[in-house]
Amino acid sequence: MKSIICGAGEVGYSIADKLSKEGLEVTVLDESNERLKKISDNLDVKTINGFPSLPSTLSKANAKDCDILIAVTKNDETNMVCCQIGHSLFSIPKKIARIRQQDYLKGEWQSLYTAKNLPIDAIISPEEEVAQALYRRIMSPGTVDMVELADSRLKLVGLKCENNCNVLGKTLRNLSKEFKNYLVNILFVFRGEEKFIANSNTTLEKNDLVYMVVDNKNFVDVVKEFGHDEVQAQKIVIIGGGNIGYSLSKEIENNKFKISTNIIEFDKKRSEYLASNLNLVHVTNGDGLDNNILEEVDISEADYFIAVTNDDEVNILSSLLAKRAGAENCITLINNGSYSSLLNNIGIDITIDPKLITISKILEKVKGGIIRSDYTIAEGFGEVIEAEILPNSSFANYNINQIDLPKSIRVGAILRKEEVIIPNSETIFKEKDDVVFFSETKGVKNLEKLLSKS
Repeated sequence: MKSIICGAGEVGYSIADKLSKEGLEVTVLDESNERLKKISDNLDVKTINGFPSLPSTLSKANAKDCDILIAVTKNDETNMVCCQIGHSLFSIPKKIARIRQQDYLKGEWQSLYTAKNLPIDAIISPEEEVAQALYRRIMSPGTVDMVELADSRLKLVGLKCENNCNVLGKTLRNLSKEFKNYLVNILFVFRGEEKFIANSNTTLEKNDLVYMVVDNKNFVDVVKEFGHDEVQAQKIVIIGGGNIGYSLSKEIENNKFKISTNIIEFDKKRSEYLASNLNLVHVTNGDGLDNNILEEVDISEADYFIAVTNDDEVNILSSLLAKRAGAENCITLINNGSYSSLLNNIGIDITIDPKLITISKILEKVKGGIIRSDYTIAEGFGEVIEAEILPNSSFANYNINQIDLPKSIRVGAILRKEEVIIPNSETIFKEKDDVVFFSETKGVKNLEKLLSKS
């Protein structure tokens, strides 16, 4: 399969890296020689210097033989034109575009994205995706990470093992006996700088970050077993009234939750816009690094402080100030991944990386078909993949032992019609099963081969 990536920024780089490692033929287009050199020096992909939206540049990339075009330049209009030209001149079957400008995404303009108008097969809005991720977090108190799977029947949950946690010092083999009434499967563990797939002999320790698949019906009970009894948020303070802060506030408003919500926005005109478009949210024009402003919004009473400005340093510093002032939990948007490993040690509870969220959604759209969802974990450590079992795949009518799955791959759960199954080595996979897998990055290509028809 051949792919063209328009844009050699951080997202373009990461997508090129993942797709090339999975065996796709990748060509990256960009007008910056500097960005292209970084890619060519580190990745096994082809690069072409030129404006990605020009027909001549796409022609040099052999677009007529391309299967997928992914447009992730910094400019929405360029991404749109790339898709249009890819369709009109080169008949590229699948076109994916990153679009940030909210006006392009309004429901009243959705007729724009049709085959006869602007033929984009999948639109990725990073701000909307991040806002949805934040909303899921605050609606799932106690979790560090949470993703809905299998039409919201399962959750992928990240939980930290607290001091009073019932699971400390116990192996997963023993926990499976204690959790026999729960549909839950622990997949992998982050322990400091160490990341590893869990097995039956894994013993959980204090401060471990544990990722698991859990049935919705058991979610609350499992969270409690890990020492978390947090209640639903009553007060939220958001710093940054850009698209993310605005979208998150709208989501809270639209769902009519009784959550007191404040937005702190530095720009006066943007503050006025927010105030005129949000009915139940209090808008404060001011500096989120100003202690007086934090006092004004009663930061000490906040269940969540959410920092989503465009400046990583402002997000980090304001989160630390909020934490010191008494905010219960801080969620901090970080664009620079190198900061992430430092923050847990200085009091910041949860970090959000918009790049990882964007990459996950793009990969999901690229793979399509039997791949229902694809979620990237911890800066590329691995992927949680939800997929359908095809009749002639390597899984159909076999158990895990017979398939001889690599150690880099774990099966999290099986959905068979209305039944949720936590599999063991003897569980037989059947046609049309909806299965949740975890795979380290090195095993993703192998997993996709096993899932494909033999």
